Amino acid sequence: MVRFAGFFFVFALGSANVFAQVQDPAGPAIDLPADTASVAAETPISAKQLGKNMLSDQKAVWTFPWQVAKGKHWKPATAVAIGTAGFIILDPHIAPYFRNNSRFDSYATGPLRGRNTTLAITLTPAVFYIVGLATHSTHAKNTGILAVEGLIGTQATSFVLKNAIGRLTPADIPAHGNFRDTWFKYRGSFTNRGGFPSGHTASAFAVATVIAGRYPKHRWVPYLAYGAASFLSLTRLPTRAHFPSDIFIGAAMGYGIGRLTLARQ
Repeated sequence: MVRFAGFFFVFALGSANVFAQVQDPAGPAIDLPADTASVAAETPISAKQLGKNMLSDQKAVWTFPWQVAKGKHWKPATAVAIGTAGFIILDPHIAPYFRNNSRFDSYATGPLRGRNTTLAITLTPAVFYIVGLATHSTHAKNTGILAVEGLIGTQATSFVLKNAIGRLTPADIPAHGNFRDTWFKYRGSFTNRGGFPSGHTASAFAVATVIAGRYPKHRWVPYLAYGAASFLSLTRLPTRAHFPSDIFIGAAMGYGIGRLTLARQ
């Protein structure tokens, strides 16, 4: 765990430092596009504003079905619904490969276990904020704060959904058991009463969406951010923590909340 977290911290620190230097003229002198100077005028996000934004985000999340009913955003909503339904159908065919195969037994306690991936996701906003402080980059600090907003938003939403739906995880099902009867079982703890949606995935994609949206001039940033989010999300399969549909809906939810967070900056 220490090696995994240490490697990620160094990697994130270096990446955030590069972002801060490129985006903020107060950093080391390098060649910048003419319009980059506008970033220097970015207003710091206060704790009070962050609190208001998070409440506003949750209001938008829970009123989203009403917006769809009124004819707004129905295309992406329909695409996510169809994709989720498709993965639910495939879940009983995909999950047994990981659940019934003994070579995946060690993944739940290995370097890619949930505690480590949670640490990696959580460290990312902190690293951006710390690098922003060190380099006097308001843009980097705000990126860290917005990533925290997205992370908290996804966790609040997934907490409610997990407790309402109470879906079993693949690890809850005996080897060669019934992978179809998984809904409304409520076997987890109060803080994690089910596996639908994947909170890890939602948080990873919310953070990735914020980072990608905050650094649009660098084409490699979305590949790095979404690539890392996808990797962290897919580790939930061999650890038997989630079904594919949990991960798919988590990614869609994280992306949506990440975009909502960016819209309020």
